[in-house]
Amino acid sequence: MSREDPEKQSSPLLDEYHDIESVSGPSSPSLEDKTFQQFTLDAGILSNQVYDSLGNLYRSTSNNTGKTGFFLALFPSFLRAKDESKPKRRLYPTSYLDGLRGVAAFIVWFHHFVVIWAGFLMNGWGSLEEGSNHILQWPFIRIVYSGRGMVTIFFIISGYVLSYKSLRQIRNRQFEGLLDTLASATFRRGLRLFLPIAASTFLTLIVFRMGYYVAAPTNPTEQPTLFLQIYDWFWNMVLLSNPTDGIDGNSVYADPYGYQLWTIPREFRGSFVIYLTLLGLAKTTQVWRLITLTSMVSYCLYVVQWDLFLFLIGMLFAEFQFVREDPNMAGKLHALSRFVPQSVLKNKKTIMHTITISMAILGVHMLTFPDELASTSPGFYWMHDWTPEQYDNVALIQKFWLCMGSVLLVLAMNFSPGTSSNPAPVLQRLFTTRFAQYLANISYSMYILHNIVLYTVVCRMYWYWRDMSIGWYTFGFVESLVVYAMISFWLADVFWRLVDDKSIALAKWVADKCFVE
Repeated sequence: MSREDPEKQSSPLLDEYHDIESVSGPSSPSLEDKTFQQFTLDAGILSNQVYDSLGNLYRSTSNNTGKTGFFLALFPSFLRAKDESKPKRRLYPTSYLDGLRGVAAFIVWFHHFVVIWAGFLMNGWGSLEEGSNHILQWPFIRIVYSGRGMVTIFFIISGYVLSYKSLRQIRNRQFEGLLDTLASATFRRGLRLFLPIAASTFLTLIVFRMGYYVAAPTNPTEQPTLFLQIYDWFWNMVLLSNPTDGIDGNSVYADPYGYQLWTIPREFRGSFVIYLTLLGLAKTTQVWRLITLTSMVSYCLYVVQWDLFLFLIGMLFAEFQFVREDPNMAGKLHALSRFVPQSVLKNKKTIMHTITISMAILGVHMLTFPDELASTSPGFYWMHDWTPEQYDNVALIQKFWLCMGSVLLVLAMNFSPGTSSNPAPVLQRLFTTRFAQYLANISYSMYILHNIVLYTVVCRMYWYWRDMSIGWYTFGFVESLVVYAMISFWLADVFWRLVDDKSIALAKWVADKCFVE
């Protein structure tokens, strides 16, 4: 994996949050100076470009018609012939975070499937509950369907990437550029999060009105008319976009058009906390920035603001990354090495492998903290007893240990060394594979859309097979999983290219039109 200067490069994940070029950059005149007609014309041009892109998005030759291009756009990218003319996707020092986010979204996708077909797996192994001794309930094995822990990983990654560019500007004393970055990011954040969600939840509204969407944990309330249904959908979007929802660290808002979207208000709020913290620490020295961030992280954990704890510790990890890459710091560490025994220095890489792999194993164990009956499950009941007293209910106890697990895992991956034959960090390699990077591309689309497939198709297949013998039930499980995967991946792939990417571009366009020079 390439290890070039991170100040001269960024991963696609980082580009998603901040422009490489500042918004102030060659900017258009201020909105106040434009005539209404000109602004409307600009909007019309953009809408035409978006419409034309449906035909041009994957037009493989100049001979394709617009209609052919449109159908090609609906063809999943992973089944298309590889375009040799396009440069290969480069890997960056932060590419493993892209892959980790993608794999985490995939585990959430599978977790919700397992809840329907094998809900007993949510119980801890050996928890003295009937049906709690299955091999798939063992610690570590259950990581493949431990979706709740993946949410904590999402928040750490968000804190890291939202602060990455701004921290670099702070260290380089680029305060004017920092203002542009924070202004642009703050302005665009709501659009980036909620434009795709508006599309996905409206799609849920359509299938619900058609009678296909059933049995979801938070089904919409059926309204007498389509107009009233759209009105209900709109006000639920308003509630979903409230960044102060769940501010006590415990309650969540479950949108009836997408129950898994309870994380989005917390994502929105965490983003604003990161931007405000960056602004407040912009002119502090490195030492005081680290002290202040560490204090804020500790405070949020103590007062049960577990989500803000994760965002801020992600920002702290980003700061640590810059400290490690600072040439001045390298010189100081080299000077301190004379106090370290030579036997340790000679085996430094082996020691680091041992430490980071041990941290990753412990982190994965914590991330598999059962959804139910952890207090009587071997391997977890001691954790239940050691939880700080302010985490005083079952849900918060689980969140505390999921937070600890995600911190250990991301920290271990960040410090993981390479080997003599391959300089790429050992714990990052799985997440820089082609499949993991593809999952990163479709992760947001997969997350906000998979509930539609679950509660239109998968539930009906489950109802058909649930009363069959164990053999036929197992067959139905596999059949349903294949169908679920085929539809979900196709839908997420198309949505990623036609909606998610376009939403990012639209948010940038709006910011450019509204900002002054």
